[in-house]
Amino acid sequence: MLIGAFCLWHMTAIFSYSLYHVEDVPALQWVSDQRHHFRPYMLATSQWQRWNLFSPDPLRRVIEVDIEQKVSGKWVRVHTINEHHTGWWQRAPELKTMRRMEDDNKLPLRKRYVQDFCRTHQIPDGTLMRMNKRWHVIPKHEKMYDTDWWQEWSPNWKAKVDFELTCSAS
Repeated sequence: MLIGAFCLWHMTAIFSYSLYHVEDVPALQWVSDQRHHFRPYMLATSQWQRWNLFSPDPLRRVIEVDIEQKVSGKWVRVHTINEHHTGWWQRAPELKTMRRMEDDNKLPLRKRYVQDFCRTHQIPDGTLMRMNKRWHVIPKHEKMYDTDWWQEWSPNWKAKVDFELTCSAS
């Protein structure tokens, strides 16, 4: 009975988070409006994406982020955010957060992320920090390519220094 109740809870949560553009259907709009009840569960289990599971155009951009600290005049990497350096239990929320913050209009949010990094890692005020981004896009083809093509393919990484800032308590 308990397992059945959990399954019903889970399916309802997933269903409510999958709804969008339902303003014209009152019953579905009501279900969509109940999303706040499921929010803690959805965020904790990292099931909060809002795209179709079988999307014809899945995400193809791969992003990695480095946070560097200036030490004795040289930039030293102190933290990397990618699938290799992030624990499995943090991977989905951390990488989703980075992907959502990468738009140009989210620069203040990325700066806040680094300021929080300074605070949580007890980096002294006045320390110069910077964020570097690396990315590549997985190719999308009109026709299927065989396994040999994909085994020979290598990503065309691009990189840029996103910003520099000084750690501060505020």
